[in-house]
Amino acid sequence: MRPAAAAALCLLVVLAALCAAAASPAAHYGRGSRPRTIRGFKNVALSTARGFGKRDGNQLEAALADRDAALPDSFPVEWFAAEMQNNPELARMIVSKFVDANQDGELTAEELLRPTY
Repeated sequence: MRPAAAAALCLLVVLAALCAAAASPAAHYGRGSRPRTIRGFKNVALSTARGFGKRDGNQLEAALADRDAALPDSFPVEWFAAEMQNNPELARMIVSKFVDANQDGELTAEELLRPTY
């Protein structure tokens, strides 16, 4: 093929590519600066769950209320004293929480003799 014919063919291919690019629709599809909102169907796995809607909240609350009502509000002093004797970690937590007022890890006479309200 002659060099002039090859150059003309190459120029024709470039011109056809430019015309095709100019005729194609714009890349942003006229939405401006707003991002595209994706809408569609929900995933099938999401729509198969049953019993987790607004109407089931009352059953869960009722079950929790029944459980809380069954728990006692108080316990015997003898049981608590025995539990503190048998469980030194519990005794340490009670003393540090309720007796050691300044939380420094040391008990003073003022802390031991302060009035309880």
